[in-house]
Amino acid sequence: MKDYSLKINGHNYDVQIDDVNEASTLAHVVVNGVSYEVEIGGAQTAASKKPQVAPAAKGANSAMITPATAAPSPRLAAVAPSAGYAVKCPLPGTVLSVKVAVGDTVSRGQTLVVLEAMKMENNIDADRAGVVKQVLVQQGATVMEGDNLIVIE
Repeated sequence: MKDYSLKINGHNYDVQIDDVNEASTLAHVVVNGVSYEVEIGGAQTAASKKPQVAPAAKGANSAMITPATAAPSPRLAAVAPSAGYAVKCPLPGTVLSVKVAVGDTVSRGQTLVVLEAMKMENNIDADRAGVVKQVLVQQGATVMEGDNLIVIE
């Protein structure tokens, strides 16, 4: 149902279009509380059924929707760290590069991952020193806020 407020020749009309029958050119319209069946002039009946858009799943993220012809970017499932301290993603984005590998010794403040978010490159730095136990992302992966990126022990 669509509501419209129209002003015609200085008179105000509240119009509701409740139902449009696409198999014909008829529509159910309510003007200032009075119902009418109207024929839409110049309209043609639909030759084929229009495609319908299905609602997105409740947890769908529009940033993850890609055209069917495009190769999907890798999206890792939420991975729990095995042991140690997990460096979490501060904002959603795409991993541009991973600067460390498993077994590397890192110092506090060292860049671990470069993340592209909102058309900007963001360095994700270690907030403690240690040894990289797990790398949970790869270049090109789409990550969400709170995802685990690196595990430091």
